[in-house]
Amino acid sequence: MTQSSDGEQLISDLLADSRKFDEGGRAYALLQRYFEGLPLETLRPLLRSEDAFVQRAASFVASELGGKASSVIDDIVPLVSSTDRHVQWYAMEVLAVCGKGEHAEKFAHVVRMLRSADDALRRLAMRLMANADISQLDAVRRYFEHWGQRYETHRQALMTLTVGDSIDPVTVATMLRHEDALVRRYGAIAARRLVREYPDLMSQVRSSEDPDLRSF
Repeated sequence: MTQSSDGEQLISDLLADSRKFDEGGRAYALLQRYFEGLPLETLRPLLRSEDAFVQRAASFVASELGGKASSVIDDIVPLVSSTDRHVQWYAMEVLAVCGKGEHAEKFAHVVRMLRSADDALRRLAMRLMANADISQLDAVRRYFEHWGQRYETHRQALMTLTVGDSIDPVTVATMLRHEDALVRRYGAIAARRLVREYPDLMSQVRSSEDPDLRSF
């Protein structure tokens, strides 16, 4: 059996019994077929499936492919709003890696997850933002600016993150004590990005009464 036909058989098995496929850990085998040359276009209908287990396998594959998944990024974006936590997690990871250059605005879908009701997903968003390129954060800032007052807190906080070497540690320390939890999360992200220059900021993060900050 060729690698292509082997991959097609795995996809067929996934569609035939997605729960069994997931529970058997076969998404890893499918990933290997993509590494070996299975056309990425075959992943697109799986990402568009309404079956959460199919979405889970496909989004896992995309997250492991890294930058190679850029061509399916538009099919990844809706999955950030999936009802399946695993799918959301994988989708966020894909957008962090592929949401650059012409796709940088799509990183906004990760940034919005700072308000997620799921603490693990909020903290994932914080980690991904702490490692993001300034160009990604700046694109998101401009995106939120376009939408006006609705995202004003995001816009102002992103201004702090995107000034590069001019970032003010006093401003970050103030953000860490802010009454708005979203601002505190942004403060923790800024502190992580400045850890080499101002390690004391991360000490403040770890001693915070906010569990999102203490776990960051």
